[in-house]
Amino acid sequence: MKVAQIRSIALSVPLERPMFVGDKSHLFSRFNPVVVQVMTNEGIDGFGIAFAEEDKRVKSLKVAIDELGEEMIGQDVFRCAEAWQKLFTATGHMGHRGYGIYALSAIDSALWVIQAKALGMPLAHLLGGYREKVPAYASHRLFRNWSLDELQEDAVSLVNQGFRCMKMNMGDKSLSAEIERIKVIREAVGEDIEIMIDANWAWTIPQAIKMGHALEPYNVKWLEDPLASDDAEDLRQVAKALSIPIATGETYCTKYEFRQLMEKRAADILIVDLQRVGGVTEWMKVAAMAQAWKIPIASHLFYEFSAHLVAAIPNGLIVEYMPWWDSIYQEPPQVKDGYMKISEKAGLGLELDSDALRKYEMK
Repeated sequence: MKVAQIRSIALSVPLERPMFVGDKSHLFSRFNPVVVQVMTNEGIDGFGIAFAEEDKRVKSLKVAIDELGEEMIGQDVFRCAEAWQKLFTATGHMGHRGYGIYALSAIDSALWVIQAKALGMPLAHLLGGYREKVPAYASHRLFRNWSLDELQEDAVSLVNQGFRCMKMNMGDKSLSAEIERIKVIREAVGEDIEIMIDANWAWTIPQAIKMGHALEPYNVKWLEDPLASDDAEDLRQVAKALSIPIATGETYCTKYEFRQLMEKRAADILIVDLQRVGGVTEWMKVAAMAQAWKIPIASHLFYEFSAHLVAAIPNGLIVEYMPWWDSIYQEPPQVKDGYMKISEKAGLGLELDSDALRKYEMK
């Protein structure tokens, strides 16, 4: 079975409510998934996704995908290692970060979906089939621009929806203000619900350590991306100083960058992003490396793909539920009682909604 055609479509999908993730100059109001559809000569197709945000530099991402996709015409779908290396070599001049790796990841992921569909099995089974359902945490609420009342209201709502684990954002307020925010959430949901903190690279080493100690009474599941640097040695210092587990990795690309995190013992939990790491092929390699270091893996975004990946491996910890572009699917995956069940359908177990693609297509 060979690749016959690759096409992409860039979308602009508005958020239900704008959110501040980084500093207050960076407001997210819409996201831009670029859907990559790979067709084969035997009529079986699959898709992958890369994304930009705020309608910016989306055309550049689409061009990167389209040009890199030309390398795959005629490629044997079942030779994913060969395909990945071709794509990796082809992006060497661009560098293996940014839109080059985004494009590679989306195409690689689509090839794996095609394999699973051709074999008549869920992607999770093809990749290892370790479990049939995976825990998922709510990551689509509790942002920096929420008021205290809004934090409590949304936290309770998430519990009522069945989530047993949720993440809140910090990083732009004083220590006392940040502690007040987690305090009201903890009071609202009780002690049995797990809460993660994501600082989105906001603090220095001393600030991260000080904040970490202040957070200890609130039974935090993990502290994510506390530092503004990708320096593994800096992260190691924070991890060594705190009892709260440090989670990081979403900005790291390929196994080569993740290796330094493991060698430095800079993280207790690795967060692996499908788009940045290098697609399904490289995600699984990083997971295997982490298993050798006895480090659990949590996914970042792309939960429709990531649920299959986390379900496939023994050290899969949890899936991030962030339904930014659910509207492009006919029947989006659901979280029930805090878990995502792997569909018995072949591939990802979901299909694109052609009407939604037309509605959100960028002109």
